[in-house]
Amino acid sequence: MELNKTNSGNRIHIGFFGKVNSGKSSLINAFADRDISIVSSKEGTTTDPVYKSMEIKSLGPCLLMDTPGIIDNTELAEKRLKRTEDVILKTDIAVIVISDTETKDEKI
Repeated sequence: MELNKTNSGNRIHIGFFGKVNSGKSSLINAFADRDISIVSSKEGTTTDPVYKSMEIKSLGPCLLMDTPGIIDNTELAEKRLKRTEDVILKTDIAVIVISDTETKDEKI
């Protein structure tokens, strides 16, 4: 199947999840080899999910989904978590990004 001829709902949905500032946006940018998401050392830079359609060899048409984060201590935490949960419901493949030696929260 070709990317441009594949309906968004028929693409493989790949979600990137992890704590706020764990490197999800940096990883998705590196994977896609372009700047898809804004990257900053400031906690909570990604406020809404970011989507990028691309063709991945051996998988075919995919939709990469960057998320705000699952462990969020910012003032917008509740709203960001709701948007992340919405992405979880659409996900076919989940990529869990861990940048800390303390992984207790990711195991929940």
